[in-house]
Amino acid sequence: MARAHGKDADFSFDSVALEDELSSATLNFSVPEADITAFSDSYQTFLAGKPTATMDISGFADLAGGQGDATIFGELGLEAEEWDFEPDGSTGYNGYAIVTSYSISSTVGGPITYSASLRHTGGSAANDANAPTRG
Repeated sequence: MARAHGKDADFSFDSVALEDELSSATLNFSVPEADITAFSDSYQTFLAGKPTATMDISGFADLAGGQGDATIFGELGLEAEEWDFEPDGSTGYNGYAIVTSYSISSTVGGPITYSASLRHTGGSAANDANAPTRG
């Protein structure tokens, strides 16, 4: 069985390639459930809700270069921007997302790191309620 390797991963946000700063990137899909149990049912019954996607990224801050920091910090509280994540460097997912959290960590004697969370908001345009594109 062939296996892909994360060393070839590509990740961009707001048309800025961030993969050279990142140490990890995770794309999470989740589907909330709705309880539709009737009073006479013996067991609970559930129905799938609407899917959502979030991205969690973390990496080493290059404050002088400013790629990740300037891009993510600059989008706090603003409209959705395009994102693209290719875990194997070729096949991937894309859409539009907003920044929902951003943290910078500096330890004495260690590297400055950052982490950010993004929430998908649209497929081919911001806030169009479409799923991420896969391809």
